[in-house]
Amino acid sequence: MTDLPGAAALTDAAIFDAEFYAAQLPQRPDDPLAHFLAEGDRAGLDPTPYFSTSAYKQRYPDWQDAGAATAIEDMLTRIGRGEMRQPHPMIDPEFYLSIHPDLSGLGAEAALHFIRHGDAEGRRPSALFDPRFYARRYLLTGEAHAFRHFATVGQAQGFLPRPVPRTAIESRAQMEALLGPLTRPMLFVAHDAQPAGVPILTLDLARHAMQRGFQPVFLLDRGGPLSQRFTAMAPTVILVDGWDLVGLVQALPPELPVLVNSAAAAPLAVRLAPRLRSLVLIHEMPAYLHAQKLIAPLQQARDAGAELVASFDAMAAGLQAELGPMQVIQPGIMLPPLDLANARRTRRRIGRPRALFIGAGHADHRKGFDLFLQAAQALQLELPGARFVWLGNLDQWAGELARDAIAAGLDLHLPGFVEDYTSWYRLADAYLLTSRQDPGPATAVHAAAMGAKVVAYDHDVALKDRIPPHGEIVAAGDLAGYVKACLAGVDEPAIRRRARRRYVRAHSDMGGYFSRLADALARAQAN
Repeated sequence: MTDLPGAAALTDAAIFDAEFYAAQLPQRPDDPLAHFLAEGDRAGLDPTPYFSTSAYKQRYPDWQDAGAATAIEDMLTRIGRGEMRQPHPMIDPEFYLSIHPDLSGLGAEAALHFIRHGDAEGRRPSALFDPRFYARRYLLTGEAHAFRHFATVGQAQGFLPRPVPRTAIESRAQMEALLGPLTRPMLFVAHDAQPAGVPILTLDLARHAMQRGFQPVFLLDRGGPLSQRFTAMAPTVILVDGWDLVGLVQALPPELPVLVNSAAAAPLAVRLAPRLRSLVLIHEMPAYLHAQKLIAPLQQARDAGAELVASFDAMAAGLQAELGPMQVIQPGIMLPPLDLANARRTRRRIGRPRALFIGAGHADHRKGFDLFLQAAQALQLELPGARFVWLGNLDQWAGELARDAIAAGLDLHLPGFVEDYTSWYRLADAYLLTSRQDPGPATAVHAAAMGAKVVAYDHDVALKDRIPPHGEIVAAGDLAGYVKACLAGVDEPAIRRRARRRYVRAHSDMGGYFSRLADALARAQAN
């Protein structure tokens, strides 16, 4: 710890963030705190995402009167004396207290509460920043610290700190401007742009639509990390930005073909259905639809004229009592071409373990991440030298489980969401499908398409009837049987992996899937 003046006040990592501070410099100093105290404050650099040195000095020109060595030390000193000070233009302690009555006793320490706790809790720091909007628009599902993300990433990329409300007239004009240059538009509606199955499928369907001469337009309820991929492909409207749905719908011509993907976007389908004939693609399992209260909007969309389409027979059967008979059109898959350079990088990254077992998806309880770890730990006992990979982001619960497992010695790798998943699956001996409830998943089909054996528990998984050609289903709770099935995938003959690849590719064609959807949509529009 440096003994320079002012250092003692900055020992809290929330007050002085060494990593954040160092990122503002061309080269990381040996002692970031010492550098800040000697040079950084004078140069206008910020010690934390929650404090703007230049804004503070401009707002409080008396900042040196109390003898502080730095602007942030002055703020801490003033707060200690009971003076309320604003650390950042978007952190207003008076506003913060006014909308969070449970914090009324904090007084001058309100700003410090937001820095240390409030951002993580999703509290709003001022009228200028809306964390709920920002999370729905830009962050991963479950990701916290919206303000920190804005200060470190979003602001530089032009992300909005709050929605910009538009009137129905403005919204209608925007949609008319987007559709105006298009001669054969097709509207794709989705719930969000998270790095998950449905948004990726929406993008894949739009690519096939373009190959057939359609011009996609995207309407998303929320955003997410894939938002830029949507906007790069086609005109995109994200409702949470402040657009008025009534105005947008008024601009849509009645003959416009519409694909709503999936039931999570059913509330939007309800608003579209009276004006447009659309297909609503249901990829979710009945239990999930009930838990998320999506049955009623699906019924409303159907009654207003939308055509409901289930992905698998099990979904249609489970929903028939409430939604009536519906078409079943099994989704295809779209594998990116195997990039040999990526494949070599992945091989170097993962090394040459005795065996490689992979799971994938947004890791949470529904995906059975705890069951994946349970199987991994049992497999490691049976096969020392095995390595385990989970491709996808982890929620807080899963992250804690993963940290505990790694600390206990599990050889677990967590690359997060990856684009080049084919280079990972081609190295896998088995894909561990541990979902307790899953409408697919496409990741299992992707893995099988690269030759990996799929091993699944007999849970509420839509495609389990189609798994046997790809792998094996084990009774729920039979850990010993599950481990045995996974071990059988190690060192499989190459001929078996090739046969699996051929089977999956022959039965999972994305082009055929889009064609079947387009035909169903044409029939719906003709009725």
